[in-house]
Amino acid sequence: MGINPFTVFTTFLGVKSTFDQRSAEKKAAADRAAVGKLEARQFVNELFLAKAEAIDVSIQRQRQALDAESQNIATFSAFDREDRSVAAFLKANRDKVGEDIGNIERQAELTAAKYATQASVAYKYGQNSAAGMRATSNANFLGNIYKLAQEINPKTIDTVTDFFKKTT
Repeated sequence: MGINPFTVFTTFLGVKSTFDQRSAEKKAAADRAAVGKLEARQFVNELFLAKAEAIDVSIQRQRQALDAESQNIATFSAFDREDRSVAAFLKANRDKVGEDIGNIERQAELTAAKYATQASVAYKYGQNSAAGMRATSNANFLGNIYKLAQEINPKTIDTVTDFFKKTT
């Protein structure tokens, strides 16, 4: 008794589709890991942008303070005031500017920490998601191979085994 060509063909199709499915699942897992890396990079870019914006706001605040101080000095000079109350007023304004800049820097650090955390989470999520997809792929692959093995006629297996014994 020979091998049924239809059985061979369907078995071949089953094995091919099993391997094709596994390849597609592996590619999807790799793509998910890459997406996680890209998301993490985007958050890192946002982090640097936030720091640059904070520096810009800080510089603008210092410029505003210097302009205001120059105007105040000019105004006090016009009124011929050069006493300690003027110096105290200017010092209080400088202290307020220093406090504002400190607040800007703290806010920038909090924003940077937020983006750093988001980058780390996005990267880890991508890696863990890809690992889960690979595990699912392995389980599907083994399940499909098992189903194929169960569907093969034992006589076909004996015929193929005999064929390989004769050729070796």
